[in-house]
Amino acid sequence: MSENQSSSKKSVILGVSLIVAAFVLGLMLLFTVRTFKSFDDTVSVRGLCEREVPADRVAFRINYSEKANSLSEARDIIDRHNKAIIAKLKEAGIEDSEIFYGSPSMDDRYTWSNDVSKITYRYTASQSINVYTSKMDVITKLQNSLETDLLKEDILVSSYADYQFLGLNEIKPDMIAESLVKARESAEEFAKNSHSKIGKMRTASQGYFEVNDLDETTPQMKKVRVVTTVEYYLK
Repeated sequence: MSENQSSSKKSVILGVSLIVAAFVLGLMLLFTVRTFKSFDDTVSVRGLCEREVPADRVAFRINYSEKANSLSEARDIIDRHNKAIIAKLKEAGIEDSEIFYGSPSMDDRYTWSNDVSKITYRYTASQSINVYTSKMDVITKLQNSLETDLLKEDILVSSYADYQFLGLNEIKPDMIAESLVKARESAEEFAKNSHSKIGKMRTASQGYFEVNDLDETTPQMKKVRVVTTVEYYLK
């Protein structure tokens, strides 16, 4: 075989090899592009979980204010009123460990009046008493009777009950799991309608837990709510 023929044969082989290599490389690039494109196909869904739970603690706040002409008189009034209020609370079944006193407040009206001669009482004394308890039935009865009973003793008070739910940590795991299940169900429904399948989870974000009154008339019942956002790959 001549030198020219040998060189020509090598050139053909090299050319064919380059064509095959280019073809294989093209296939690999096409596969890679399709693979990365499939990673871009995702669906973001939300899973909602709600629970109705009874309140497990109530903060019962009692406030009153009285007028006096001296600090000693104001302190006597506060002391007398506090004893009367505590007696009613204990009579209803509230214990000492559940009762907390706020700091009494004294307002000297002489300090802001332009004409003290028109002031009948110099001091206004204010006091708050707070009860923290799990005895819901006791507080319900006190709400209906305390203000009226104290008014008979010439003590004018205002009261407010704040019903709370402190057992959130106990139900969090189950609620998160349920919200994830519902998110998955929503994703599967979307995949079914789009003729695709759900792949692996890409991202997940848990929302804040919200605890609200069930409605305006039943603050003793709470609605706990959480929304989890999940993004899945589609394939």
